[in-house]
Amino acid sequence: MKRKYMIIVLMAGALELTGCSQGTSNSAKNGTTGSENTIISESDIAILDTEDMFTERDRDTEYDESECTAISLSDEETKCDSDGVKMDGQTVTITEGGTYLLTGSLSNGSVVVDTDKTEKVQLILENVSIINEEGAGICVEQADKVFITLADGSTNKIVSNSFTGNEDTNIDGAIFSREDLTLNGSGTLKITSAAHGIVSKDDLVLTGGVYQIQSEKQGLSGKESVRIADGTFTITSGTDAIHSEDTDEDTKGFVYITGGVLTLAAGGDGISSSYVVQADGGSFDISTSSTETDTSTKGIKAQKYVILKDGTYQLAKGVYTRATKELTYTLDRNVYVCGGTYSINSGDDGIHADDQTVVLDGKIDITNCYEGIEGQSVTIQDGTIKIVSSDDGLNAAGGNDQSSMGRPGENTFQEDSDAYIDILGGTIEIDAKGDGIDSNGDFSVSGGVIYVSGPGDDGNGALDYDGTATITGGTVVAAGMSGMAQNFGSDSTQGTMLINLDTDQSGEITLKDTDGTVLVSYTPVRDFNSVVISCEELEEGAAYTLTTGLESEKITMSSLVYSEGQSMQGPGQGGPRMDGQNGQP
Repeated sequence: MKRKYMIIVLMAGALELTGCSQGTSNSAKNGTTGSENTIISESDIAILDTEDMFTERDRDTEYDESECTAISLSDEETKCDSDGVKMDGQTVTITEGGTYLLTGSLSNGSVVVDTDKTEKVQLILENVSIINEEGAGICVEQADKVFITLADGSTNKIVSNSFTGNEDTNIDGAIFSREDLTLNGSGTLKITSAAHGIVSKDDLVLTGGVYQIQSEKQGLSGKESVRIADGTFTITSGTDAIHSEDTDEDTKGFVYITGGVLTLAAGGDGISSSYVVQADGGSFDISTSSTETDTSTKGIKAQKYVILKDGTYQLAKGVYTRATKELTYTLDRNVYVCGGTYSINSGDDGIHADDQTVVLDGKIDITNCYEGIEGQSVTIQDGTIKIVSSDDGLNAAGGNDQSSMGRPGENTFQEDSDAYIDILGGTIEIDAKGDGIDSNGDFSVSGGVIYVSGPGDDGNGALDYDGTATITGGTVVAAGMSGMAQNFGSDSTQGTMLINLDTDQSGEITLKDTDGTVLVSYTPVRDFNSVVISCEELEEGAAYTLTTGLESEKITMSSLVYSEGQSMQGPGQGGPRMDGQNGQP
């Protein structure tokens, strides 16, 4: 569908990657500028420096029990021989650095770490149970860094039933830290919280363990970052399941995940970041829902960048970059899919970037969505993509301006001359009830295989663009209705035909050369009376046989860009009226 908006300043440039170098040149056009894009490789996308995300000690779960300070937790009777541990009722305070082995339970208490700012503290939990009726079960007030190790074979429990009276201290997590916090080990940690599950006001790092978290607010929260190297996470949260947000520093507030199994059921976003969400691996099963109409419930969302390099993703909602109202429209807000396997059942957009959506590779199956892959610009270099959409399959700078109303944070696109869709490779199959491929700017194809089963009405088209459309390579079969039908333009260097039929057809579309060789074959899911076909075998002056359903006709390509039949499309509807042959208005 076409969108018309007042012009607002958006992208600073098309396919301009912060921290990304340029690779081999390619003929795909960049928006309406006519400049050439470059091939992007996975190594080019370097928003985060991931080499030092996890220290050796973050991953180190070894300890010598004989060298640990033992703390045996017990209501009013906690025992410890160290002067660095203070007991006050059911509050146990650690005041010196070192390694502490905790066992036992507290029915209404807490373990507090409050040492010199230069000290590191390691807490080893071995079948620990801490319940706090009004506060955190484990609280880090001050230290250099704290490590919580889940002992092998242990099951540990932290319960925070209320945070009444903590307003002045801002303590709002069952495990709460004002310093860098790392959790590791191979044991199990069960958390129930009336607020957040695990909170760090600096970096929150998890490198192993089994976590079962039920929280009324966020499950995992790190102000500067949340970093996950491994582990098994089952999180049910009232708001975001995993959240990082830092309004003080532009390059903080990120989520980085390189492994693990994450099952997230969130009342807000599954994974949310004010800067970057990057996943280099892992298994994700994310569902989101909320009874609040103004609550964001995306599967994976960042305000600036989402970078997905590998992993397996089962998402009930899509992948988004989206700025808050407080952020200006000059920021890059890009999604990069570099690999991985995706199953997305959204109802909203499948993959959406406020600026650039770039697919380098991956297996993407969007089984239910409003719009499939969307951005101010969309670039697809490789991958296997299937889309079933109630509106557009691929969309650059749009979405139906009215149909998006009432969805939190939607309708942020504005019409922009830099809008474009570039397809350089991959296999793409689209089943769209709106436009199959819709660009409010240019559209170019230089490789890949593209099948489009477009709309069954004349208000949308299998291909729809406002600027120019060129094809220089690849294979395209796009079927729909003739009312808004568009062919590729005269700048194309590969043969392309638009055939508008006299009657609606159903069934297989095949194109054969004079030897009877099948050049293309595709069966749309809906009736059609218009088809665009382009493949490398099409030559000017050559003859072909086109079979559409039960009908066949001979076609002679009197020009490289050939159009036949009546289109109802007129001026102002995205392209010229085609009353005659050869794409002439």
